[in-house]
Amino acid sequence: MKKIFAGIILLLLCKPLFAEPVNLKVKVDRDKITIGDRIKYEAVMEYDNGVEIEPYAAGKNLGEFEIKDYKIEAPRKIKSGKLVSKAIYTITTFTTGEFTIPGLKIKYKNFDKQEKEILSDEIKIKVESVKPGPNDMDDIRPLKDPAEIKDWFLMGLSVIFILFAAAIAVFIYFRKKKEKEEKPALPPRPAEEIAKDALKALKEMKLIEKGLIKEYYIRLSDIIRTYIEDRYSIFAMDRTTWELFQEMKSKRIERLHVDRINDFLEDCDMVKFAKYMPSHKEIEEVYKRAEEIVDITTPKITA
Repeated sequence: MKKIFAGIILLLLCKPLFAEPVNLKVKVDRDKITIGDRIKYEAVMEYDNGVEIEPYAAGKNLGEFEIKDYKIEAPRKIKSGKLVSKAIYTITTFTTGEFTIPGLKIKYKNFDKQEKEILSDEIKIKVESVKPGPNDMDDIRPLKDPAEIKDWFLMGLSVIFILFAAAIAVFIYFRKKKEKEEKPALPPRPAEEIAKDALKALKEMKLIEKGLIKEYYIRLSDIIRTYIEDRYSIFAMDRTTWELFQEMKSKRIERLHVDRINDFLEDCDMVKFAKYMPSHKEIEEVYKRAEEIVDITTPKITA
């Protein structure tokens, strides 16, 4: 009996040695909303003092949802001696359906300097359309009868003015059309040339040196989105990164290219929308990644 009791005590004492040094939990304040409603997405990480956590952005991959606001708390020490880090994001979407927020993946090094990673659970959110209320029709009123025009002289002048303006517009239209037909049409510039010139012009603006990091990322993202429109003939400027990712997959574009473009645009979105401040190394690399996207997606000319 004493041996059994001693074994239990030893097991309890050794249990912490086998516990994971990092614990990651994510949650939302509600899993069912109407379109446009905002959700609180919270990521809490608890880890042992001495564990090296690789820099991460909790709101980098939120699927169909976009970030409206966020708050990242500085790590704090709790009674157990562990450190706790928390990030709270306010997110929303303007698309109905059932969506999944992918699991958050965190990489870290334990006490033996071995690289490991931990993955949180996925979260499912249902987004419904706004249902009309019983009083939504109260503001609809019948059309008024057309006003009777009694002053025929003013009416005649108005008609003459409209006809005169229309004649001038037609004259200008045909004159410009004739001038355009007389000029030889220039062949369209290749999409890669336009993108490379735009990237060069962006570098010469020296926005980074002026401290305009967000403006730099916005322009860089727009250059690649414009290039995607020209290269693949798909709308890219007015779509979210997630929508564009789905569209590129449906066009059967090479998956390696699609993934690289999606990762690039997601990193740009973190700076544009989530107020993420990239390091100097990340700023240098994001420009090179834009150049690489143009290079790898440019059709190779075969002899």
